[in-house]
Amino acid sequence: MPRMDLGDVSIHFEQRGNGSPAYVFCHGLGGSGQGFEADDMDWYAARFRTVSWDNRGLGRSGQAAKYSLPLYAADLDRLLERLGIERAVVHGVSWGGVLVQRFAIDFPERCAAIVLDSTSSEVNIAASENWYLRGEVARKGAQAVAGREVRPAFAGHTTVQEAPPPAAVRPEHLDSYVAQARATGALREHPLTPYLRSISCPALVVGGGRDTVAGAGGSVVIARNLPGARLEILQAAGHGVYRQAPEQFRALLLEFLAEHGLAPIG
Repeated sequence: MPRMDLGDVSIHFEQRGNGSPAYVFCHGLGGSGQGFEADDMDWYAARFRTVSWDNRGLGRSGQAAKYSLPLYAADLDRLLERLGIERAVVHGVSWGGVLVQRFAIDFPERCAAIVLDSTSSEVNIAASENWYLRGEVARKGAQAVAGREVRPAFAGHTTVQEAPPPAAVRPEHLDSYVAQARATGALREHPLTPYLRSISCPALVVGGGRDTVAGAGGSVVIARNLPGARLEILQAAGHGVYRQAPEQFRALLLEFLAEHGLAPIG
């Protein structure tokens, strides 16, 4: 089981393929790279040197003393440095897209291009409350939202009360899960939107028209504020376009990379 000791935390990663450029996948809130590795990674590895990793405190990575959005992004920078990857196409889905935005802002030299899938750079009040309460449900159970009026963030939004009961968060993952839920909720008070104009690498922004978790509106906001971004809303897709509509997503990805001279070689 490959682990990289970064000093303050041990990060699990999987690596397959030898093509260029390198392609890095960043998973969603509270998750890990295991689903991508099992179902999708071989397609990418046939074209790119592909890296999947688990955020600190989640999946197969070790726990840490501290959790924050800048720390998650710094972990990725250090991991790529240790792997000898100077620049990569970095793909983030949902929470992973928030992480990738922070990564591109803080470590622009590492980004050959970024792919932002089903994510946002800011949230409204209702979304902020829903994301915060996700963490509280993980900590306290369903009683955290019992008797509360939880408003949808957008038309068709599945609120934290309406969502299927989540699988229990393992004790060793709880601190990181809650930190990610709170960091996403904090995009109301501390949006990434004002910083997007500093990102100069090519960016593909994709959203699903049937996304009931994050909606497609966040993708539109990002594309309006990120210079030169390409926006694609797949109307029939739900949350996580790369998984919901893989053939369409992969075709878009290859076309986008070819447009910017980043077509895979290998």
